[in-house]
Amino acid sequence: MKKHNWLVATVLSAALLAPTVQAHPIWMLPSEFNLSTEEAFWITVDATAAHGVFSFDKPVGLDNVSIYGPEGDRRRIGPYYKGQRRSVFDLQLDNPGTYKVEMRGQPRYMTSYVVGERNTARRAFGSKLEVQLPEGARDVRTTAVQTISGFYVTHRTPTTKVLETTGEGFELHALTHPSDVVKGEEARFKFTYDGKPAADMKVELVPHGTAWRDSRMQVDLTTDKEGILRFTPVVTGPHLLTTSLRMDIDSPLADGVGVNYLLTFEVLPQ
Repeated sequence: MKKHNWLVATVLSAALLAPTVQAHPIWMLPSEFNLSTEEAFWITVDATAAHGVFSFDKPVGLDNVSIYGPEGDRRRIGPYYKGQRRSVFDLQLDNPGTYKVEMRGQPRYMTSYVVGERNTARRAFGSKLEVQLPEGARDVRTTAVQTISGFYVTHRTPTTKVLETTGEGFELHALTHPSDVVKGEEARFKFTYDGKPAADMKVELVPHGTAWRDSRMQVDLTTDKEGILRFTPVVTGPHLLTTSLRMDIDSPLADGVGVNYLLTFEVLPQ
């Protein structure tokens, strides 16, 4: 690889492996989280890559958006638009229950190593099976990097089919239903990777409205040894949960995994 391409690979890898708060977080914000209408209802969803909480910066592609109906059935994305600062799509809630909307990018593999008498650090794209290393490469480590963002929306009655987990990859176990997070009451979410608890994982919670107040009102939390996050919200309305997992894994493709995860949910009044 040419010298200038090595530099590009190094910069891109550093950005992808950085904590979510340093890279551009990608999140989605629906127009509604809970609906009580008897008839079918359309909601609209904003998607953007932005450092600000619920402020728009860059549009994102919608090819990786997956929608699951209350029975776990895959749904097609509705009309969509990609603008200058955000992407927008519509979703029809035609059956009662809880819907899951998730944007899950495919893992990207980055391999880091040192080479030469000066132990020069290098990075290259590719899994352990794909990357071509120069002679004398040392301290080789491959990381699978993935970004996941999502939300849940409930039409009339909360259901749990879309909350079921598979034991594969990074997953949220909603011990408290995402449509039943209430101000002043403790909520609990559990996180796992391949079924194993994501213990001691740092989590940020920020309520909406940061543009109209002096403080972000950010709450910094940590999952316990079982991967469980406990929090008691003090503000109603939309919240953004942001976390980054870094974990060693036993895989022929990578030595470790890095997941940036963002969940948008609503806190209800008591």
